[in-house]
Order: sequence, then C-alpha cells, then structure tokens
Amino acid sequence: VRVRPHTPPGARGARRESPRPPLGSSRGSQPVHTDREMKFNLRLARSSIGRAAACRSFNVAALQLDVGETMADNIERAGALIDRAAAQGAQLVVLPECFTGKYGVAHFAKWQEPICTGVPTANTGSAMMAERAARHGIMVTGGVIESHEGQLWNSMPVYGADGLVSRYRKVHLSRVLGVTSESDVLSAGSEPASFEIQSEHDVSLRVGMLCCFDLRFNGLLAQYGPRPSAHGPCQILCAPSAFLRATGTDHWDLLVRRAALDVQAYMIASDVAFSADDALPLHGKSLVADPWGRILAQCDESGDGIALASVDVQLVEEVRRKLPIAALAASF
Repeated sequence: VRVRPHTPPGARGARRESPRPPLGSSRGSQPVHTDREMKFNLRLARSSIGRAAACRSFNVAALQLDVGETMADNIERAGALIDRAAAQGAQLVVLPECFTGKYGVAHFAKWQEPICTGVPTANTGSAMMAERAARHGIMVTGGVIESHEGQLWNSMPVYGADGLVSRYRKVHLSRVLGVTSESDVLSAGSEPASFEIQSEHDVSLRVGMLCCFDLRFNGLLAQYGPRPSAHGPCQILCAPSAFLRATGTDHWDLLVRRAALDVQAYMIASDVAFSADDALPLHGKSLVADPWGRILAQCDESGDGIALASVDVQLVEEVRRKLPIAALAASF
C-alpha cells in the first residue's frame, strides 16, 4: 500500500463481512419497494457484482478494544489486534478513540503523550501504531490524548509504512449534560483532515477523519461528501470512537449508517468495548458500513474484536451516480 497525505488546494474474535444483499435491503428487515425501485436496485446490484475481481477492492478493519486500567497493557493488546487484522488482509486498520486508557475527563491527563513523528521508540499509543504500520506495510489510525505546547488534544494520528501521514484533532468535543464535558480539559481541533491511499492496483482512495461526537454534525460530514471540496469527495471515513452506552443503544448504528448515506462512502467506526464494571460504560459494537447504509461487519458489544470488510470503490461511484445528491442539493 502506498500512501500520500492529502494537500488542500488554497466480539471477540474476528468478524468478517456478511454476503452483501441487493441495494435497498438490510439485514433483519424486509422493506417494501415499488416495481421501479426493485428494477433499480437489481440493476445497481448486478453492476457491482464481481467488481472486486477487477482489483477495485480494499480491505479495512474496525478494531474494538476492552480498554483496561493499565496503559502498557492496552497498547500491547491493541498491537496484537492490529497484527491479527493485518494477517487477515486488512490494509486500513482503525482503533477506537482514547484506546490507551479509560475514557473520562478525570483520566485524560494520565494518558497524554506526544505524537510520534519520527522513528518509534517510546512505549506510547502513537509509537505503537507507527511501528505496526511500518511492520505490516498498512495504514493504521486510532485515538490518543496528544500533549502539545501545554495543551491536550483528542487526536487521531494516521501512519503508513513511511511514518506519519496525517493527523486529525477532534473538532466537536463531547458534551452530555451530567455525564461528560471534554472541553473541561481538552482543546478542540479546528479543521477537517484527510489523506489518500494509493492501492497496489493504483486505485486512489481518499479517506476522511472524524471522531465519535463528530458524527452528530452535518457540517463536518459535508466536508468529506460527494461535492468536490478541500477534503472531498472521500470514499472512506474513519471514526475512532468512545461512544457512551447511555446514548449508543439508540444512536450508534443510526448515526454511523446515516453518515455513510450522507457522504455516500464507507464508514469504519471503531468503538471501545462495553464493560459493566466501568464507571462510564461505553457501547462497543464496532462496525463497517457501506455507502448504501448497510452494516457489512460488526463486533459484539463486549470484548476485543475485529470487524473486517472490503471496500468496493466502484460501488461508491455507482451509488453517487444513481443518487446524485451533490448535484441536486439546494443552496440556502
């Protein structure tokens, strides 16, 4: 995998993807369609069958980690998950937000680290990601608490075989009244981030970055959507998350699938595993969704796990051609 940064112009165990149903359907539901809709879905499904054989596919993995109290142990187990995902063919691997230690405003300062920008030497989350990316020749990202010039950031560095490729600092800091307020201790990022992957078959993919609470904000998603922009259109979005159990039961799948539909891109959404022992339980159920909003692979709510799926670049193109929302969107 060859990687280049984008420059703006101005649960347990491995879970593989299920066989893809025709567009317009989803697992566990039986939607009603008109004859015209059925013909449309059949044509679109047939047009993408066998596209992977044309070397337009790319394997991705959403990793789920049951984060414990010990930073070194969390980093070691996260590295082992990356090794497993790479062995299963993943070329882009996404760890959860704040995977190095327990999530929470009271804990963030304990997990702070400088982002690894050179040869990985320290036993930190970012250094581990850099080392694994170089070892396996893949792309790796995930969330760490970055310390920089006296401030703390909720950051997602991205590493390729040759080192740091990009970095996203969470723009929308989580605030749920009576539960969490990240802005009490963290600084907010101010801009989107994206990067490009040049696959071994010379297929260029643009990947956009967001984090957890960002899923609720259309303005950021629009930066990565099908309309050309400084960071779009993207074919893939990565969303490292530490999604609260209190909201995730009703919102997690919905928000991830909605983002996939809005951007018409694949979503790789990695979450920290649910643990009943946590003072602030998180949701788990890490997943990969396609541009039609279907869940291709998903972990259980608890335990370490891997949700592995294939990105079909031509499916992204086909969905955007059949549903040209960028061209039809009104301006207000």
